[in-house]
Amino acid sequence: MQFEVLGIEYDSRINNFMVNARADYEWYLAKTQGSEENLAIQRDIIKGSKPYKNLRADIRSGCILPTIVLAAREVDVEVFNNYDQTDGFLKASSDDLETIGNAIKDITPARIDIVDGLQRTNALRETFAGLDDADKSQFLQRSLRLEIWVNIPFFPLAYRMLLLNAGQRPMSMKHQIDILSGGLANDLQDLDGIEILRLKDHKRRVRPGQYHLSTLSQAFQAWMQRSPNVDRTNLVVETMVVDEALESLGIDLSDDDGNQRDGFRQFVEWMIQLDRSLGEQQNRFFGNDTVVLGFAAAIGFAHKNETLQDRLESAMDALVAQAAINAEEALGVEIFEQLRRSIDTRRSNVGEATRGLVFRAFREYIMQDGTSPMSECWAQSASMS
Repeated sequence: MQFEVLGIEYDSRINNFMVNARADYEWYLAKTQGSEENLAIQRDIIKGSKPYKNLRADIRSGCILPTIVLAAREVDVEVFNNYDQTDGFLKASSDDLETIGNAIKDITPARIDIVDGLQRTNALRETFAGLDDADKSQFLQRSLRLEIWVNIPFFPLAYRMLLLNAGQRPMSMKHQIDILSGGLANDLQDLDGIEILRLKDHKRRVRPGQYHLSTLSQAFQAWMQRSPNVDRTNLVVETMVVDEALESLGIDLSDDDGNQRDGFRQFVEWMIQLDRSLGEQQNRFFGNDTVVLGFAAAIGFAHKNETLQDRLESAMDALVAQAAINAEEALGVEIFEQLRRSIDTRRSNVGEATRGLVFRAFREYIMQDGTSPMSECWAQSASMS
């Protein structure tokens, strides 16, 4: 397997180093093997399309593919400190390029994400699978160009990916965020009291502080788009949501640390505190995806609203403090359950209606700066439906 680094760049917009590299197909297919599991949760693989049939034929004939974009995590690249980030044209020494190459070339597939190039990756795999054994060795020696974002935090990567895909074949935001869920898990795993459950773990939530990664992924989308209903089927609405998300992430990236993650992380911290105050007896409250998404959307709404953002922290501090004394009463769990059970299933989608109920209740609580009890906010929310 062959892999070499050709140069380095620094993106001042997202404050991250990027490596230009090339590798043979053997290295690439081996290192992205884990990422292949993401194919099913991204956009559907195009099998019958004539352009993709032509692409597979061109690959078989030896075409040079457009550059594929990867994200690599947990890479030791201290040599980046040797370079001035304000230099517009970085010229890395051959020794440093070799050092960077050595740090990346033995990376495990679990630390690689395909940011842009899944259709090409699938075409490569399908072409390889269709070759005669005698032709496979030569095929694996062919060269592929790579753009690798090294140790890029979750928020800049999300911004980068949404921007990359904004002008291409429609890919829902939900699918894009699902792709990045591994990075989201890494960004949250150091929070006190959290345990992130992955699909492959085959575990279910049994105590406060445990959340499925798929739920957190959807919560991030709900927080970012400020809406509790994350499944968009209308492409016009989806485009507007993506544009708004890009603007939000773009504003956040302007912060000094280049990775404004405090907003969503703060939401998760509040959720963990409230969840733990409820205890195992009320484990179902934040074990309910509809509650998590509605809560996330309300926090995201307040986080971006000029009027509410000044009330957000004080309101949530008040709720956390009240929950520490009597969580069920502070959160109004009983009235929430009553309202949830009263939803007319013949007239409403229960999941959508419940997410809306939760969103409006927490938004109302924040709007009142934590001065109205959640029981009143639930009632107010129900009256708005």
